[in-house]
Amino acid sequence: MNILLEQQTTILVVGVIGAAILAGCLVQTGKKVFIPIFFLWLALAGCAALIEMAVVTPTEKVRDSVQYFGAALQSNDEARVMDVLSDIRPQMKQRARQIMNLVEIDSVSIKQPIEVIFHDPQKTHCHAKFNVVVMGHLKSGAYVGGDRFAAFLVLDLIKEEDGKWRVAEYETYDPRGEQAGRLVEPI
Repeated sequence: MNILLEQQTTILVVGVIGAAILAGCLVQTGKKVFIPIFFLWLALAGCAALIEMAVVTPTEKVRDSVQYFGAALQSNDEARVMDVLSDIRPQMKQRARQIMNLVEIDSVSIKQPIEVIFHDPQKTHCHAKFNVVVMGHLKSGAYVGGDRFAAFLVLDLIKEEDGKWRVAEYETYDPRGEQAGRLVEPI
């Protein structure tokens, strides 16, 4: 059921295939009974597409949160970055502050698809896995071997009391995925 509520493409493809089959039946048989069935099918596909747009699943909320995290990082606004990090790991917030003081981030590109794996039935804890490319430079102007950092990122996310998803932990891997091995952060 989730594939119907998360992927509008599935609904549109099924709708078009069904409409083509019904149109073919109408043309081949010449029976007028297929005309109302054809329009009913189009109406059902349209309603299903509208329902998909209206329903926001937990997976879609996590994916939107990941995009928001990328925008917060790209803004170079320390307060926004600290807001997306959970308070349960103060050392991670301290590390983020250190990096934000050293680096000016030019762009953050989060590649699709973002794989989301929930760890509890209440859907308050999950992992989001995706490839990311971060472009930036040191604020001091020094060159440390490039301004591009590509990684496969695994975010450990928790849904806090205010309803927002926040990063509790993260791991960086080679862009080919977890099986390719962990990366050492450049800073």
